Amino acid sequence: MTDISHAAARPLVRHSAEGVMTFVYRWLFDHDFAPGFHRQVERAIALLILISVAAIVLEHIPEIYLPYAQSFHWFDVITVAIFSVEYLLRLYTAPVHPEFSDHRFPRLRYAFSFYALVDLVAILPFYFSHFFTVDVEMLRVLRLLRLMRIFKLSRELVPAWTEFQSLNAGRSFRAKVYALLEPTGHSGRLHIFVDNFIVFWIALSIVCVVLESVDSIQHLFAAQFAWIDVIAFTIFTVEYLARVYTAPENPDFRDRYLPRWAHVRSGQAIIDLLTILPFLLERFLPFDLDLRFLRVFRLLRMLKLTRYTSATTTLLKVIGREWQIILASVFVMLLLVVLTASLGYLFEHDAQPAGRSSH
Repeated sequence: MTDISHAAARPLVRHSAEGVMTFVYRWLFDHDFAPGFHRQVERAIALLILISVAAIVLEHIPEIYLPYAQSFHWFDVITVAIFSVEYLLRLYTAPVHPEFSDHRFPRLRYAFSFYALVDLVAILPFYFSHFFTVDVEMLRVLRLLRLMRIFKLSRELVPAWTEFQSLNAGRSFRAKVYALLEPTGHSGRLHIFVDNFIVFWIALSIVCVVLESVDSIQHLFAAQFAWIDVIAFTIFTVEYLARVYTAPENPDFRDRYLPRWAHVRSGQAIIDLLTILPFLLERFLPFDLDLRFLRVFRLLRMLKLTRYTSATTTLLKVIGREWQIILASVFVMLLLVVLTASLGYLFEHDAQPAGRSSH
């Protein structure tokens, strides 16, 4: 009787374990389960990856790292703990993952998959350096290997690239490049990643331009600012050339006699050109220019953000539709300013002739 009860209990335990695995997988990792939190989990992990990589880079700047070494250490501990929990949960739920559920040893099969190896590489340097005795050179290598956490983003990028390839099967290379730059019916999620990547570099370059104006910060990060400027210039130049190249695919220019020339003369293309000109002027002109002027000129990169927000389009539409009312309002405001200034001059000139001048 006891053997029968144990035999009956084993399927119940196995069924309960599978239910827990299914619950965890569906709510945390299943892309096909709409009520789940897979998008929030992936976004949070992606943000943590970017912050942790930035922290690793900042560790190599003694002026920043040494005063906050303890904070950097605990942030690394928390980051590795979160990545470890994610890795273990994905390993635990492998038997209910559609890609591995049909294998005899699904967890072993998952452990040797590309994404699992990337997740493992992201946390191994931390555990290796804390549980094994290593010399100084090996410790530096392990710290550098932590930068491989950036490859965890491949969990988002690879499926987006696969989707993009399937959506653009049979299309020309130029059409594919245009789909990456502009939203089309076949752009997929990869276009969103490209947009976010460019917006990130716009924001970073603007922040660096502002911080460069502070002498103490400029002294500490001169090399980093120079590298960021070179990378930003390269990215913006590639984007500019790609947009010129794909202009015949753009509905706004494809019917023009010279679509690429029409694009070059457009407002957005001129803004794109102005964002890369300061770099060229600073390095290739035979005479010196005022660096303060170039620094301000580089702030024109903020105008590139107009392409990536709908607020600008809405504002232009409102101005185009209501320009008469706006012009009338400006005219009335100018009249009020002139009238107020004139009255102030008439009433206060006699009392304060030295402080009140008509000039």
